[in-house]
Amino acid sequence: MSRNSMIASVVLFGAALGLAMPAAAEDVIVKNRTIDPNVPHVFVTYNDLNLDSEAGRDRLTTRLDSAVRTVCGTADYRNLDELSHMMDCRGESTVRAYAARDELFAQHMAARAQGQTLAMAKTPQTLAIFAQR
Repeated sequence: MSRNSMIASVVLFGAALGLAMPAAAEDVIVKNRTIDPNVPHVFVTYNDLNLDSEAGRDRLTTRLDSAVRTVCGTADYRNLDELSHMMDCRGESTVRAYAARDELFAQHMAARAQGQTLAMAKTPQTLAIFAQR
């Protein structure tokens, strides 16, 4: 694995861990590279998207938004505590998802500048979206 491939893999794994950062110190979402099955999560793939195109980047954002809605669930709008929890989950999960997306776009541009693709760099082709607990 080349130096650039290794760096890209480490950065993407770091981005995935950034998505998995717990809301409170006692929450553990990723431990020893194993995902806690009790934390709602969705893996969003992007290997079928052309990240060079605006349409491809927009489609990834749409997938991330859908994943956030999935992991955070729905709420009874008559129950303000439930609604507040869902809205907080969606807000914080979206921030983490978009940060990972932006890091992915930066990696993609760096790989392109080196004459590579992310697939050539052997980086994971998914982003992990976790519910904020």
